[in-house]
Amino acid sequence: MIHHLLFFWFRKDSPRAEVEEVLEGIRSFATIPAVKDFSISENRAFPESSDPFTHAAVLTFDDLQGRNEYLADDLHQSVRHKAMSVLGELKTISVDTGQAAESATQDEPIESPRGVSAQREEPPSLEGLAAQLHNAELTRCTIPPLSEQVPGLSVADSYRIQQLNVSRRLRDGGVIVGHKVGLTSVAMQEQLGVDEPDYGVLFADMLVDDGQPIPVSGLIQPRVEAEVAFIMARELHGPGVTEADALEAIVGALPVIEVIDSRISAWKIGLTDTIADNASCAKVVRGEVVTPIAEIDLRTIGMILTVNGEIVSTAAGAAVLGNPIRGLVWLANKLAEFGVSLQPGDLVLSGALHASISVTEGMSVHAEFANIGGITAEFTS
Repeated sequence: MIHHLLFFWFRKDSPRAEVEEVLEGIRSFATIPAVKDFSISENRAFPESSDPFTHAAVLTFDDLQGRNEYLADDLHQSVRHKAMSVLGELKTISVDTGQAAESATQDEPIESPRGVSAQREEPPSLEGLAAQLHNAELTRCTIPPLSEQVPGLSVADSYRIQQLNVSRRLRDGGVIVGHKVGLTSVAMQEQLGVDEPDYGVLFADMLVDDGQPIPVSGLIQPRVEAEVAFIMARELHGPGVTEADALEAIVGALPVIEVIDSRISAWKIGLTDTIADNASCAKVVRGEVVTPIAEIDLRTIGMILTVNGEIVSTAAGAAVLGNPIRGLVWLANKLAEFGVSLQPGDLVLSGALHASISVTEGMSVHAEFANIGGITAEFTS
């Protein structure tokens, strides 16, 4: 039998309504199937051994698997992320009373305003990390970097986390419409401190029409990137895809503005963090006109980016791996590692031409590309 103990206190400046909401959320842990018994109490006497903790809760599980199921449960993850805004500190410990000699492990780290967190001997599972990202997106909050929660998290594991949430989205009725390639320009790699591209999955509900208002309130910490995108004419399957193969497989090119958004605190991301977070994708503003590229040199396509009419960035297609079509080549070959191919009609974003720009309410962003036209993203409250 596993007893899981929580000790915590609330910051004095925390709104009472939010404190009560978190306490009610913690009480709701009793409804999680893996929890066999639950109690919570307030520490009013403040003995020296427990100061400064004001509350304690005890959850009982049949075994370690039950405890781990609770840690990964969507309800637990949602309450935990809400608690981060009002808790001064949280410490947890799990005690196995089924062993001949009782053993205890500290676990369940939580980011707090004081920067204090409990240590975890057992890192969260890939399923638990996927649940954290999913709930962060639903609640529009952030979580600590996965690379800090699980030091040594691999690229392969990060793509597995991404796929877990892609599968979750498909089960909820999501429709895949393409893929994005990220971190293809030197500017973006330097901005985020990574040294190779990544990819994410595009869903139909991410697409936004040219000039359609995008509420900032529905995002967390959005940024914008101007990109050259392609529409697939036929299936493209790696490995071994060449630039010539990619050029023959597309209908043409179109301008897009990608709205990236990170569920990771303060954009403190490494390569594994952004891969797991679906390459930080949120929205894609796409043009309607697809331009054949037979007479276009993708390397020399110029781009001017303006914010509220003021020029903030200029770039050329060569900023993306030397040629935007190479983003498509990289993607087709990378997807082959997972048994996936690009399909006719897929939208493929080749990668940003410039360092991303933070978004604020009321911002109007316009990207004008030579040869393929322009695109505008409008941001509202």
